[in-house]
Amino acid sequence: MTDQLFSHCLYDHKIELIDKRTSSQIHFYHMSDYKLQKIKNYLIKHLNKDFISSSSASYASLILFIEKKDDSLRFCVNYKKLNDLIKQDHYSLSLINETFACIQESKYLTWLNIIVTFNKLCMHSNSEDLTIFIIFFDFYKYHVMSFKWINDSTFYQHYMNNVLFDYLHQFCQIYLDDIIIYSKTLKKHKWYIWLVLHKLQETDLQMNINKCKFHVQKIFFLKLLLFIEELKMNLRKVQAVVKWFTFTNFT
Repeated sequence: MTDQLFSHCLYDHKIELIDKRTSSQIHFYHMSDYKLQKIKNYLIKHLNKDFISSSSASYASLILFIEKKDDSLRFCVNYKKLNDLIKQDHYSLSLINETFACIQESKYLTWLNIIVTFNKLCMHSNSEDLTIFIIFFDFYKYHVMSFKWINDSTFYQHYMNNVLFDYLHQFCQIYLDDIIIYSKTLKKHKWYIWLVLHKLQETDLQMNINKCKFHVQKIFFLKLLLFIEELKMNLRKVQAVVKWFTFTNFT
């Protein structure tokens, strides 16, 4: 995970509003000592990284907690009201039919998974105040991008497409933090992997090596099972339909 704030660059995330009126009345709700301690831990961790800083504003979003599968709590900011005011970006994400068309004649596939890249993308200086959230201690704002606003996925896709632009649709496809490399021969495949890894290294993008798959003939991509010769549904995702009980007696 990225542990430092990177410098501002061309890809700073800018939020554009449909309506500039952002003032709203704030109502706090009761929190347990356990949640208050979780908040404090989150603030200390992100303040030390310079991902957030103390601020002040007439408008701010409230925080909340989401329960994880292991019953632990994840700190979140409720940006619902802000998202209602954001101008939507219609930049296109990757489509599965485009990906399948590219790999149809390939013999080798490699899947790379990128780790938390959004933490290395800064917020645009004009948009930082829109990220302000309020807790009992103070107001705070984000200096880094986070997947909490409606355009974040498309912005991130745009960023990744630009990083690997030279290789797109030649031997590489991208969907957010997933990269597919495809080729007809093993020799070319190894060379293509080196080119992509070199580009990722240049831009300081880190892989989750435990999730990556190299030189295979099938991978999971966009929740589908992608073979070099065909496309199949991921059976884990359709078990409810496959095992659907069929009535035979209607009397």
